[in-house]
Amino acid sequence: MIAVGNDERKDAELAERLAEALDRWRCRPDGGELRGGMSIVVPVRSATGAPLMLKLLDAATARMEAVALRAFPPAASVRCVDHADDLGALLLERLASESLVGRPADEQIVVQAQLARALAVADPGGIPPLATGLADHLDRLRERAPDLLGRRALEMSADVASVLGRLPGATLTHGDLHAANVHRDADGIWRTLDPNPRVGTIAHESHTVVVERSRLAELIRDGGRLELVRRLDLFAEVAGVDAGLAAGACQMRAALSALHAADEGNAPIAEQLGWMAEALAE
Repeated sequence: MIAVGNDERKDAELAERLAEALDRWRCRPDGGELRGGMSIVVPVRSATGAPLMLKLLDAATARMEAVALRAFPPAASVRCVDHADDLGALLLERLASESLVGRPADEQIVVQAQLARALAVADPGGIPPLATGLADHLDRLRERAPDLLGRRALEMSADVASVLGRLPGATLTHGDLHAANVHRDADGIWRTLDPNPRVGTIAHESHTVVVERSRLAELIRDGGRLELVRRLDLFAEVAGVDAGLAAGACQMRAALSALHAADEGNAPIAEQLGWMAEALAE
């Protein structure tokens, strides 16, 4: 008997779900698979020839994404055409391949902040609060990398994690508003895709928006803390959020990401993100 590995079983299961979704929605593939950390996306054509994207996720994540995409204004977000809960499948509008990646920092920040503000709609239900489990997660990571961050940076991040759970006026947020998740549509308008939706404050998007991870070393070398704060102020102004809250949320997420990187053995990224967490705790 030949043993079938977990990866082979997973690939077979995904292939079966994909085939069933294509059949149910009467679509045909229109390009190669795009694999992300948690999903598979396939360009498809509908029975009428419309260009769409078929996305497979775990069922719970697909359900939340469908709820968020249907709540977000279509002028700022990709449109969800259909959702098959039993397959963990989404049928989505196809945006252009052009993204915000690599564009000048201020252009990115303005576009992303405008989108964050546009996406801040009322809680549609079915989406978890962004503060859920943050404090516990921070404590667990701190125990695994106890020497990475100073006391002040850790205390500040813990305080912010606590505050985020008590803020009034919570709205829907994208949750993963980095430059690769902002694409032009057929009319050249910037819109978002691939949300990791949460309910809370859009100030939480600040960490993702102010600098691409691949350009963080450049920011540290050429701009330092003053440039980081300037970018945060720009984000806060355009997004319409309190600048102190945006900086605090950025500091907390930098601390979490630094500790996570250290836990995974990624020392260079842990050092860079640790710099951000420490700089904003000054």
